Amino acid sequence: MPTPGSRRNAAALSMSMFGTLLAAQTGLVVPAALNGVEGGSGSSIPFGTNQAVRYQCIYDAAELPWSGPRTFSAISLRADNSVAGAIAQKGFVVVTVLMSTTAVTAASASTRFADNWGPDAMYVINAMPMMLPAQPAVAGVRPCNIDFVFQTPWAYGLLPARPGGAAQPNNLLIEIEISSQPAGAYRIDNIGNCQSQQVEFGNQGPLCAAAGLQPLALVPGASMQAGSPFTWTIRNAEPSAPIIVGVDLTSTGTFVGLPLPVALFDPAGPMLPPPGLGAVFRFGAPDCWVNVSPVIVLPAVADATGTALATTAIGGSRLLVGQSLCAQALAYSQTANALLLTTTKGEQTTVCGPLGVARIYAFGNALATTGQVGIGQGAIFEAR
Repeated sequence: MPTPGSRRNAAALSMSMFGTLLAAQTGLVVPAALNGVEGGSGSSIPFGTNQAVRYQCIYDAAELPWSGPRTFSAISLRADNSVAGAIAQKGFVVVTVLMSTTAVTAASASTRFADNWGPDAMYVINAMPMMLPAQPAVAGVRPCNIDFVFQTPWAYGLLPARPGGAAQPNNLLIEIEISSQPAGAYRIDNIGNCQSQQVEFGNQGPLCAAAGLQPLALVPGASMQAGSPFTWTIRNAEPSAPIIVGVDLTSTGTFVGLPLPVALFDPAGPMLPPPGLGAVFRFGAPDCWVNVSPVIVLPAVADATGTALATTAIGGSRLLVGQSLCAQALAYSQTANALLLTTTKGEQTTVCGPLGVARIYAFGNALATTGQVGIGQGAIFEAR
């Protein structure tokens, strides 16, 4: 496998041949969706430590604000502003930067750094000491002003050769190797969590509650992100009460043959199965309803305050983005009603993100061969 050093010579030749045909672009924020928008979180990786770090980000082509060949002479990262306040200058930080296109996607990112490189991987900065600029308190999104000015320009979309006639890779990779840095906090704007759309559905009345408590409540987390765990919080249960959270892909359908939502208290209605429990159901749980016919059931137990957590893993496929999970909680109650239960309204949460970005990093060695992969995580930067 060629080294970035040999690739650098080939890329430089390509640049000399085609440089007159391409103009450097400005104002190209990656990912494009976050141009002028604060990321979902801030991150102390890679600059908020006193350690050496190897840090790599992969951006799928769909997240880039350009198409076709481009030349670039710099990238500028954006400092975090999710936590208000100024950020002090930090330096000197000694960095080496590599740029590459890659056929690897964010979802298929390898823990081995070199496995993610494309055939045009090229070091554009070598062991350069730099100051991370002070960031005064500002309103809104900070400017992209953490500048990495390339010692050698780099071309996107101009491979010197395509072995075997293979398709040209068009995902983007940046790698920052920090061989040394002083102690001190310095957070960059990170793609991080996305915000999910939440829709309440179904029925619940004030009588569906344990004695002396408010009605049982199901509170979904703010970010149901593909490739990450997701947690529902259940409140207003009795202390130490067993709880289940039922989950389905839809809020429609039937429960025991009846269309949702199904009332659990109907003195004049038909007896609900199973047979033999008709009296319990007829005089069962006023104001309580079944709003979801679950295909998955998550168990939980309330703590001493009547609060519980139910967590599930969301698959990492971007095919899940835009899909919804519908959930409802049911808690055991000794005081609520003859059915000994309370129920919540339904909560529909839409899977959001992650954007097609992955972050791979390792602490302690700027030349580490493997690192940790985080899908939907990565730096926000401007390419110039």
